[in-house]
Amino acid sequence: MRILITGASGLLGQAIAKLALEREHEVFSIYKEHPTNIGKAYKMNLTDSQGLSELIHELKPEAIVHTAAYTDVDGCELNKELALKVNAQTTKQLAVASNDVDAHMVYVSTDYVFDGEKGFYNEEDTPNPINYYGCTKLKGEEFVEKYAKSWCIVRASVIYGWGGSKLNFATWLIENLKQRKEVKALIDQYVSPTLNTNLAQMLLEIAEREFSGILHTAGASKISRYEFALKFAEVSGLDANLIKPSNMNEMKWRARRPKDSSLNVGKALASLKTKPLKIDEALEVMKRESGA
Repeated sequence: MRILITGASGLLGQAIAKLALEREHEVFSIYKEHPTNIGKAYKMNLTDSQGLSELIHELKPEAIVHTAAYTDVDGCELNKELALKVNAQTTKQLAVASNDVDAHMVYVSTDYVFDGEKGFYNEEDTPNPINYYGCTKLKGEEFVEKYAKSWCIVRASVIYGWGGSKLNFATWLIENLKQRKEVKALIDQYVSPTLNTNLAQMLLEIAEREFSGILHTAGASKISRYEFALKFAEVSGLDANLIKPSNMNEMKWRARRPKDSSLNVGKALASLKTKPLKIDEALEVMKRESGA
């Protein structure tokens, strides 16, 4: 299969590209700033809509996995024009191009399309984002449904793991706890932490099978960030006493965050060969991946 991956040097895109190459697919890796040597790499700013369209028409991939996004939640609130361009307009361009070349499009969306008042959201629940990041990702979903002929919208939550050019929640914990620094973690925000390699396996299966519709592909555990941090410290052999509980109302955020954006992954458990992992198993997998 000819598969094109956006954000291919990121935490998730890199994992998908590696796995696809291992399975002997032809991989086209698009990156913006951080070069990648996985498959055939192309440096591109995805907001260059004409260049992006021309590249897809030239490569004619059979699947497009769109992981690239502007994910800084407060940044999206401050730079709304950029957030809309990157998260929504780019997704529209990819959806249109996927239709032109008969590619199956897999769009990675987010739990932040929900308001967090209910929690444990399933695919049929009505999105109601409370920040601009969530609004732009939801607009991306709408563009995929409108313009792509063959598509799957997947939603994940707090993606973590090894790889990528930026710290994620897990690697941020490691960096601080190894330096004996105290960290604060929220006791009143619930999420479904998602291991990048587990998610990559699910997304590649979705691309290979041309699975269609909306699918929640997060981790299989609802947990607070504080509980996650404690479990992570225990598995990693780090000092959990350095982790201090905090509350959402203490945070000096520009954008609001949902209190409980956990996702119900029952549909993925029933539909996919690769199952979403529960938190304890996922942390053990991450530990093995570290070689520790």
